[in-house]
Amino acid sequence: MIRRTIVLAFLVHELRDLRTNARMVPLFFIFPLLGIGFPVAVALLGPSMVTEAARDPGMRAMLQAAISLRDFQGLEMADALTRYMLRAVMAFYLLMPIAIASTAAAFSIVGEKQQRTLEPILATPITDREFLAGKLLVCLVPTVAITWVTAVIATILVDLVTLARSGEMVLPDRYWLAGVGVLAPLLGVAVTLLTMRLSARSVDPQATVQASALAVVPGFLVMVGLFGKLLIGNFTALLVGIGLTIVLDLWLFRRVEKTFEREEILTRWR
Repeated sequence: MIRRTIVLAFLVHELRDLRTNARMVPLFFIFPLLGIGFPVAVALLGPSMVTEAARDPGMRAMLQAAISLRDFQGLEMADALTRYMLRAVMAFYLLMPIAIASTAAAFSIVGEKQQRTLEPILATPITDREFLAGKLLVCLVPTVAITWVTAVIATILVDLVTLARSGEMVLPDRYWLAGVGVLAPLLGVAVTLLTMRLSARSVDPQATVQASALAVVPGFLVMVGLFGKLLIGNFTALLVGIGLTIVLDLWLFRRVEKTFEREEILTRWR
C-alpha cells in the first residue's frame, strides 16, 4: 500500500532538487525546440517534398508509402505526404521521455548517495515501494509535462500552417493522441525503471548515464526500425504496443521493488 501523502511530499522535495541539476536543464530546452521545429518544418515543406520526390528515390518511396495508406487515399499528394511525415515525427515524441527521464533516473539514487542524503531518506519509515514510486514520479512528471506541452504547441503551429494552405487542421489525429498521449509516457516509465535499477547498483552517475544510453538508444532505434512503419500505419498495432508496454511497466516495477535491497545498497557504498 502506497501512502499518497508521503509520496507527494517526497515528490515536492525531489522536484526542487531536480531544478538545480545542471545536466537536466538543457534537455528541457533542447528537446522542446526540436519537437516543435520538426513538425512545423514538415508542414511548411510538404509541397516541396513532393517535388523533391521526382528526383530523390528515398523521398519517392516515402511518398508511395503515404499514398498507399488507407487513411490518406483520396488526398492530394502533398497533403498525404505531410500527414505521413507528421506521423513519422511522432517517433521523436516517443524519444523525448526516454531520453529525458533516463537522464534524470541515472541520478535518482546514486546522486543521493553522493550528496549524502540517501541514508537519511532510507532511515525514515518510507517503504521501498513508496521510495521507488516517488523517484519514478520525479523523473516522469516534468518529462511527460514538457512532452505534452511541446506536442500541444507543435499541433497549434502545424494547424495554423495547414489551415492557411488547405483549410484543414491535420493534428492531432488518433495516432498522435495514442502515441504522444499514452505510449510516450509508458515508454518513459519502462526506461526510468530500468535506469533506476542501474542507478541503485552504481557508484557513479556519469557511468549510469552512459550505460543507460548504450542500452536505451540502440534499443529504441531497433524498435523504430522494426515496428515504426507498422505503428504509424496500423492503429490496432499501436494499441497492441500500448497494451504490451503497460504489462512491461508493471512487471518492471515489481521486479525493481523485489530486487531493491536498501541495506545492501548502503553497505556497498560506504
